[in-house]
Amino acid sequence: MTGRHCLEAILDHQTPPRLCWTTLVDDLTRSVMPDEARSLPPLDFNRAIGCDILQFGNYGLPAELQVLPPWRRVEPETQVEHTIDPDGTQRTTVRSEWGALTSCTRNSHPTRYPIETLEELRTARRIWEQTRFEEAEGHEESFARTDAAIGDSGLYAYTTSPSPVQQLLEVDMGMIAFYGMLQDYPREVEGLLAVMHEARKQEYELTARRTPARVVIPVENTSSTLISPTLYRRYSLPQLRDYVDILHRYGKLAVLHMCGLLTHLLPVIRETGLDGINAATAPPHGDTTVEDILDACGEDFIILGGIFDGSVLHASQVTRRQLHATLEALYTPRVRKAKLLLWLGVDGLPTPLERFVDVGDWYREQGERDTQ
Repeated sequence: MTGRHCLEAILDHQTPPRLCWTTLVDDLTRSVMPDEARSLPPLDFNRAIGCDILQFGNYGLPAELQVLPPWRRVEPETQVEHTIDPDGTQRTTVRSEWGALTSCTRNSHPTRYPIETLEELRTARRIWEQTRFEEAEGHEESFARTDAAIGDSGLYAYTTSPSPVQQLLEVDMGMIAFYGMLQDYPREVEGLLAVMHEARKQEYELTARRTPARVVIPVENTSSTLISPTLYRRYSLPQLRDYVDILHRYGKLAVLHMCGLLTHLLPVIRETGLDGINAATAPPHGDTTVEDILDACGEDFIILGGIFDGSVLHASQVTRRQLHATLEALYTPRVRKAKLLLWLGVDGLPTPLERFVDVGDWYREQGERDTQ
C-alpha cells in the first residue's frame, strides 16, 4: 500500500492497511549526515528513508513547490524598519498612524514582543480592525503542482496560523504581558482577541472554500504550560470551534497541531469538534500518549503524527535493537488499530541518518510480517 493510501485511510477514520510513519527534517537535522543525504530535496529524502510523506504546509519545500495561499491579507498602510543592534539583536519596527510596534530577537529568541504596553495593545487593535482577507490567485494551480510532486508517497496538509490566543501568547505579547494585561485590562485584551478572531474567520472561510487539501492543520502549539484548562475553555474553545465549524462546512478535516503538554487540556480540546491532533507528544518531552488521546477522544480519533520518543531516538549511544524495542512497546494491540501516523519530530535537531534507516527497517519488516 502506498503512503497516499495509508494516509487517506487515516483521514477516513480507518485503521491504515499497514503501520505508517513520517518525519519533518530541516538543514540542521541533516547537518550530521553524509553529503549525499544532505543534498537531497526534502521529498526525495523522505522517499529515500522509506517514510510516508505528510507534507506539513510549505515547511522545507523549495520555492518552486511552495503552495500559494488562497487569500491575501490586506492591512492598513505601515512602514517596516529592520535594524541590527551592536550586540546582534535584530529589531523590527512597524509604524502606523496609530503608533509603532517593535519586536526584538537575539539568536532566534524573542527579547521583546511587539505588544508589551497598553498603548501598543491599542495600536495592534486598530491595525487588526483595518485588516481583511481577500481572494488570491494561484492556490489551486500551485497545490496541483505540489500534490503531483508528492504523488503516491503521501499527502499535502494545508497549515494555518495559530488562533488569536496562541498568536498573542507565542508571537505578539508573550506570557508575561498577555496575562498581566488580561488581569489589569481584561476588556482591552478581549477586544483585541475579538477583532483578531473576526479577521481569522475570513481567512478560514477562504481557505476552506478554496483549498483542494482534505485536511487543514492550524498550528496551535497548545500546552498547559501556556494556558490553563479554565482559560482555554473561556477563550480558545469558542475560537477554535468556529474555525472547525467553518472547515467542516466545506468538507475539510480539522486536525490541530498541538505539540505541548495536553493531558489536562484534552477534555476541552475535544469540545472544539476537531477531527484529530497533529504532533501529540508523549513523555518525557510531552505528557500525552496515544492511549491518553484514545481514552479522551475515542478509538476513531485521528492522530496524524504522534511524536516518537525523542529521548530514545536522540540518545547518544542508542542501538538499532533499542529503537526497535521502543517501537514494539509502543504498538500495543490497541495502538495497532488506532488511526495513527507516527512522526519522528526531528526538525532543528541534528540526527544521524542511521536512525531513520533503522526505524524504516522496522516498519518494512512489520509490513512483510503482516503480509505473510
